[in-house]
Amino acid sequence: MKHADHRSTTKVTTRRKRRNEHDLYAGERLRIARKLVGMSQQQLADHLGVSFQAVQKYENGENRLSAGRLIRATQILGVTLAFFARDESGGAAEKSQPDRFSAHELDLIRAYRALPDEALRTQLRQLVLTMARGAGAGGER
Repeated sequence: MKHADHRSTTKVTTRRKRRNEHDLYAGERLRIARKLVGMSQQQLADHLGVSFQAVQKYENGENRLSAGRLIRATQILGVTLAFFARDESGGAAEKSQPDRFSAHELDLIRAYRALPDEALRTQLRQLVLTMARGAGAGGER
């Protein structure tokens, strides 16, 4: 019986060793994309043809997303494959970005996407950029 337990432990240890930062990053990005469209883990699971537990494991990096499921996720969630890939250029922009969006940030993104007109989205984007520049210059309004 101990031999079977050893194999089980070895399999789990091997799986954990195979995961890397890219797998963890892709899982986190899956969570972000799912939340951005306001989809539950169960809804995403139904679209992918897996259990919601599988989606949980993808999101926390316990299981890797296969190429086929990753491509299907891009179609379901309306993102590109590049959305799931970490930028390895080491640019300052990535380092200044948080790994997770707050609930308020997700609300803003959903509201922006819900605007029916590109002109409204452009106006909102310009307003927010103007406000951010003002705040960056020491002006708190």
